[in-house]
Amino acid sequence: MQEWWTIYLGAMVLSLVLSLVFTPICRKLAWKFNILDKPHSEGHKMHSDATPLLGGTAVCLAWLSTLLIGLFVARNKIDLLPTSYADIFSKGNPALNQFFVIAFCAVSFVVLGLADDRKPMSAKLKMFLQALLCFGTAFAGVRISFIADPTLASITTGFILLTILNAVNFLDNMDGLCCGVGAICAGAFAISAGLQDQYLVSVLATVTCGACAGFYVYNCNPASIFLGDSGSHFVGYMLGICGVLVTYTSGEAHQSGYPFIIPILILAIPFFDLASVIVIRTRQGKPIYIGDHNHISHRFVKMGFSRRASVFLVHSLCLIICLSGIALIKANIAVMILILTQVIALLIFMTILHSRQKFRK
Repeated sequence: MQEWWTIYLGAMVLSLVLSLVFTPICRKLAWKFNILDKPHSEGHKMHSDATPLLGGTAVCLAWLSTLLIGLFVARNKIDLLPTSYADIFSKGNPALNQFFVIAFCAVSFVVLGLADDRKPMSAKLKMFLQALLCFGTAFAGVRISFIADPTLASITTGFILLTILNAVNFLDNMDGLCCGVGAICAGAFAISAGLQDQYLVSVLATVTCGACAGFYVYNCNPASIFLGDSGSHFVGYMLGICGVLVTYTSGEAHQSGYPFIIPILILAIPFFDLASVIVIRTRQGKPIYIGDHNHISHRFVKMGFSRRASVFLVHSLCLIICLSGIALIKANIAVMILILTQVIALLIFMTILHSRQKFRK
């Protein structure tokens, strides 16, 4: 087990470094090919200058390159790895098949996001393509394990992936916000899955964490490059994959955690933001897919915080709740109730605090 943590750390560092390398390259390419976010194009944009939109490509390239390097080492330098690693990428192993499905769909989401960044598509078409890839992932064998029937498990997984994808996509509304939340949540999934000896999820999560962290250097306020829809789709998809694959079990039968609660806590901030925005837009009689300034980060700004401080507050809340989720892995029922009460109280407090501000239409 100790050998695996070395691999996780090495994978995260490599993806971080590659993200630091690929991001400025993609930034130059975005300027060259005019793949820019121009603030006058949408009324809810808060930035004043045109900004490159190829951040998602950089993050995906860092993520994919790291995993391909890992595959190469696993196949050709197996003697450098712990003995427990030998069977993970052997031919016919389900984990290897799942990896190829995930990689294909992750890249497809980046392509989908790039197409939307270049020329915004209709909400219905976008949702259809999102659903196609999410349900395609599930029916290809990447699905939740707590439902025995494969068809029902695949349908449920598709809806879960679609929800998480759009929750994270909604959260991409300020410099550094989405990639920061992505890094924190992915890191939490990496730790929680690693503690349960779930190697595939841990590797995917650590690489996602490193890629997001490296991109954050260029995306923090003031951002010189944006994730774009390609990046928010990629990050949302990968967090969804981590959420549905991790099982929080120790051994074949012994349940060591709370499999339904832990992923919800790790992804609590994206879920909370999605739910609150839907409620606000519904009360205002607006379509839920029309952007506005009623996200968590925007409401902190309306309270008087700077954009940078607002992003830091959201990241802090995300980290606090993610740590609570990790703590549930070995918690008993009393501790579980205490942690849930604490998280719910925190979200209620934030809701009351934000409700004192007038929502913008």
